[in-house]
Amino acid sequence: MSLKKKIAAAFIACAMTLAVVPSAFACTALYVGSDLTEDGTTMFGRIEDLGTNDYNKLFNISPAGKHTAGEVYEGCYGFTYTFTHDSYRYTARRDDNGLGVCPDCDSTHEHTPYEEAGTNEKGVMVSATESLYGTDAVLSVDPYVDNGIEEAEITTVLLSEASTAREGVALLTSIYDNAGAAGGSGVFIADQNETWFVENLTGHTYLALKLSSSVVFMQPNVAAMGKIDLDDTDNVVASANLISVAQKAGTFVGDAAANVIDLDASYNGDIASDRMAAGLNYLYGTDTFTKDNYSETDFAISNVGENGAIVPVYSNIQLTKKFSVEDSIHFFQTEPIGKTGNVETHLFQVSATGDLNTAITEWTAFDDDVYNAFVPYYPMLTTDTADVYKVSVHKVTRSDEQPTEGVWYQDAKGRYYTYPDDWTDSFYGVRDALSNLLTYGSNGNQVTAKDQAAAKASYVALQQEIMADYADMKAAVAAADTLEAKQAAATNASNAMSQKVYNTTLKMYNKLQAKTAARAWVSSLLH
Repeated sequence: MSLKKKIAAAFIACAMTLAVVPSAFACTALYVGSDLTEDGTTMFGRIEDLGTNDYNKLFNISPAGKHTAGEVYEGCYGFTYTFTHDSYRYTARRDDNGLGVCPDCDSTHEHTPYEEAGTNEKGVMVSATESLYGTDAVLSVDPYVDNGIEEAEITTVLLSEASTAREGVALLTSIYDNAGAAGGSGVFIADQNETWFVENLTGHTYLALKLSSSVVFMQPNVAAMGKIDLDDTDNVVASANLISVAQKAGTFVGDAAANVIDLDASYNGDIASDRMAAGLNYLYGTDTFTKDNYSETDFAISNVGENGAIVPVYSNIQLTKKFSVEDSIHFFQTEPIGKTGNVETHLFQVSATGDLNTAITEWTAFDDDVYNAFVPYYPMLTTDTADVYKVSVHKVTRSDEQPTEGVWYQDAKGRYYTYPDDWTDSFYGVRDALSNLLTYGSNGNQVTAKDQAAAKASYVALQQEIMADYADMKAAVAAADTLEAKQAAATNASNAMSQKVYNTTLKMYNKLQAKTAARAWVSSLLH
């Protein structure tokens, strides 16, 4: 069983018995409709979290034709899929098996490790997945399927195959119908014209919802869909057994005669979450929410109006202002949504009008969002990512005893982690090294609150530089007179921004390492 599956299993056991969200496997998603943003773009994205984020991540381009028509793809955990055509080109943030072993399933067979998000050459975007967990009652009726599709395969299959968002929704739901799902999830599938959100919490049930331009919602591993009228066939795709499974489990909440189900209440139930409370406080512009006092009505999305009529998808969240991309970034940086357990964060910014080549911006960040700067890419124009995103490095060594050599840190549970010599050669590695240094110290030497505040300030300043660079990039792309020139302008600018973040982070890390070592030396002289 892989690390992620072990964590997921532990989460399910904990959630079902204690109804709390642990620090591990604690992803958080956000959606802001175009009516609610300053520039009229739709914004959606997600943080991927793990309790111990000590293995490398990559960001690269999957070339067109990587998979061929008729090829049988073998995923991490037994799921197989036969490609119907040569795969599309797409951007991808992914786990690193560059040294031959998949960090997810520990296998060496030919496959792509977990890809979290990306955009393909047709302009289809996928963010997968926000892990969800059905209750014991519904899973006893419709259990997860060992060889069903798992989050490690969803992005790979959908971006390889789908030419529109609706094609992606149809493909994913057909897989749920036939092969089944190995786990529960929330998945964004979008194109320039529409954004869909798909939630499944058992092996063969699902609900896909076309999101409106006037809704905002967040999701920290809690089902976001509340009361949904399944008769809204233009905007809803649901499994035929969605109501019946909950009825058989004795958990159904809704009106079966009216074809209305409360998905969260029927399949998931409210789970106390510090991240939900923090996110709601940020979105509502208040400080009154705690993990113990919010309810489904505070966060869930619905298409059922007060009189029972079908209405555009809404939530009760009322933003205090029109959101900018900086506001969405700050949402992900809000603690404890932002934390050292963050692995990667992606934010899609999509315009419904204009040239598709520049209508989509992917904002990307690796590791801890508390200390971070997001970099923009035009995925339709990017021909390659920065070299530092593609460096495969050796594994971090874990132990229960204090290391006697190397650079190491001790986490809050007392476990020791020693970096390989090449760890800071990669973008993810240097970001992770700095985050853990700021959080835990290094080699027994601690950092100060002043060090942490200085790091935050440095990244705030760096983000402002990136915003200015992004404006320059947009101008350079607009001025280019050929597709090749636009591709070069976009690719070079984004890669330069990524290199700037890497260089700044490495400089901060080396300086802080030296500072903590000097403090320890002075302290040893004094004592």
